[in-house]
Amino acid sequence: MVEPSPRAAVVASLAGPLSRAVALGDEEAARVVHEAIGQLLGLPVALEG
Repeated sequence: MVEPSPRAAVVASLAGPLSRAVALGDEEAARVVHEAIGQLLGLPVALEG
């Protein structure tokens, strides 16, 4: 088994907090975690609107 890169490990570790924020209805926390994951993956961050 190949170990994930450090970045992949951080992204994976953020999946739980994102799921919890969504489950609790905390839109602001979910947005912040989502943006962090996007930045780690090198994807453009969605603009608020």
